[in-house]
Amino acid sequence: MSPLSLKVVVAVTSPVAFESLEKNSILATSFSVAHAFSVETGISTHLAIALEDASKASDFDCEILVCDPSNPHSLAQAIKNSTPCDLVAIHDSQRPLTRTVQFHRVLEALIGDVQAVRPAGAFTETLKSITNEETIEGTIDRTSVLRISTPEIIDLSAIDFNGNNSTWFVPLNQDAKTMNVEADPESLRVNSVAEVELMESFVHWRQSIA
Repeated sequence: MSPLSLKVVVAVTSPVAFESLEKNSILATSFSVAHAFSVETGISTHLAIALEDASKASDFDCEILVCDPSNPHSLAQAIKNSTPCDLVAIHDSQRPLTRTVQFHRVLEALIGDVQAVRPAGAFTETLKSITNEETIEGTIDRTSVLRISTPEIIDLSAIDFNGNNSTWFVPLNQDAKTMNVEADPESLRVNSVAEVELMESFVHWRQSIA
């Protein structure tokens, strides 16, 4: 039986990924974490970047998947047509401070009949539902909400390549067994240019206590 192979895909879903964080872009920082994980794991691994404009990843020595990573069907088709693999790990490029330990935690949970795993954490903020007129109509029970992180690591056999919609990066088969593992607080997502400065403050704080 041949050893398993793992493709680690860094998915670029927003131009925010190309903003600078310290000396590198947010994408480059996330890619370096994915690369570190690929070195640490004992599985045969290769790296890829998924994005719409291949020219923006010309400086990276890896496989390039040209697609819309925010579209589950588009990303699934790009993975299907790329270099073959048994497992795929999809990491959000806008989570640059994710540690490799989170990658390992997700991978280690992919055992038995579990086919897809991702990190998740409790939601602690207060959420309000609003009407079409933008007036507050109620408070959402925060225990019914999870804060999802990445990477998502998925057995290729669990992907529904004909599917269109999903709460995961790619559509999953209806009978796919999934699991959540604990997400680290550091795996924050940079959602806008305005949040980059806040992320840099967090980087300096983490360096000061290291």
